[in-house]
Amino acid sequence: MESLEETKFEINSLVDFWFFGRVHVDFLQKADYLNGQLNEASTVSNSNRGNFQTNVTWNGDHYEVDANTYKYENNEPINQPIYSSPARLYFEEPKHGDILLSENFGLVTTVVEDEPGVYSIEVNGNTNTFYYEEGVLQKVVLENSIKNYVIRRSDD
Repeated sequence: MESLEETKFEINSLVDFWFFGRVHVDFLQKADYLNGQLNEASTVSNSNRGNFQTNVTWNGDHYEVDANTYKYENNEPINQPIYSSPARLYFEEPKHGDILLSENFGLVTTVVEDEPGVYSIEVNGNTNTFYYEEGVLQKVVLENSIKNYVIRRSDD
């Protein structure tokens, strides 16, 4: 019997900002891999402006996509195996040309190395940029349709 190598990534973000009133968002992002291939991905976003959920699941020869996020829906299947996703970028430095599947939108994107240690991905019209030093993530600049924001590494 073949043993499966399973890897799981989980990111939970609590965001609070002003946008014509106070906005609170609790965002949970998960990506599960079997033998290196993305097997399941999901996001759950609960906020005082609405609750949204996206699920992406490998089904033998394609991904089933059920994306429902702020002002966006997608149910188009993806007909190729994928081996990375944005959640993985918080823990591992990518390579130029890596193909990612967005846990939030169910869309495929390609990693672009803008300069050594700086990588960007474009998903649904927004560019997210990841900054690494010696293979360790230092900062992420996230574009969003409501408000852009920055995540910085803290050693506290």
